[in-house]
Amino acid sequence: MHLRSLALAALVGWNAVAPALAQAPSVEHDALLYLDSQVLPKKAAACSARISGFSARFEPAFRAWLGANRSRIASGEAFLRADAAKTQTPLERDVESIVGSISKQWNAAPLPELQENCDTLLTQLREGPDGE
Repeated sequence: MHLRSLALAALVGWNAVAPALAQAPSVEHDALLYLDSQVLPKKAAACSARISGFSARFEPAFRAWLGANRSRIASGEAFLRADAAKTQTPLERDVESIVGSISKQWNAAPLPELQENCDTLLTQLREGPDGE
């Protein structure tokens, strides 16, 4: 699974991809966790800009999630860096593109949709990527 496929999965979100990837931990799943570690703060920024008090709920949940997934995030980053080296494509540029695209979507969302997305984001952080 290459970065573009993982990017699509990141755009879709945990709900759609977690059941398929949660069957057995894999380096591809770890790569999704790495992408989430880059994307989630941007999603949270969109939430915080329009939803009062969101940041105070997001920050502790995100820190706990990062701590619980630190080694898997590092594994996913290593996998994506190795894949990027094979294709001679800078990982940072691709990740910035993915993050920028998702950030635009969240910033442009109507408030009711954004509220639902932000609530789901918090729930997923608390439950973990595998619905634990």
